[in-house]
Amino acid sequence: MKRVYLFILPFAITVITLTLIRCDKGKVEVICAGPFKTLIITLKYPNDNPVLLDSSKVFWVGNNSYLEQNPLIWELSRERGIYEIVGDGMRKELQNKKEIMRFSGYLNGDIVCEKDVLVGANNCHIEYLGTEKLIIVIPY
Repeated sequence: MKRVYLFILPFAITVITLTLIRCDKGKVEVICAGPFKTLIITLKYPNDNPVLLDSSKVFWVGNNSYLEQNPLIWELSRERGIYEIVGDGMRKELQNKKEIMRFSGYLNGDIVCEKDVLVGANNCHIEYLGTEKLIIVIPY
């Protein structure tokens, strides 16, 4: 006999994540539903205008590798000065771990922002494990 338990957990102030937990002969399986979560960093100038980088990279320190970026999403986000660090697509690799992702932002060939971001993941989503806001003000 299968039992399905339904839990509703707050995801953010205005978004709800739906988590289903199914039990079958002693096995517990977590099935997550809800929005895809992405951890972002925001770059802006002192006058609140977005910083439109020429390029950016995210280096996974513990894995000694760079993460791939979707060029279309990068360009659309760039218009608002928002840059992806990591998304739920890496949840399995980050589950129950604490990993450092190093964001580097480039403008006119120079690094204008370099920030280490501590991340992990639970059963359903990636998580930001740091305490500082991921909003960086770049001087002119």
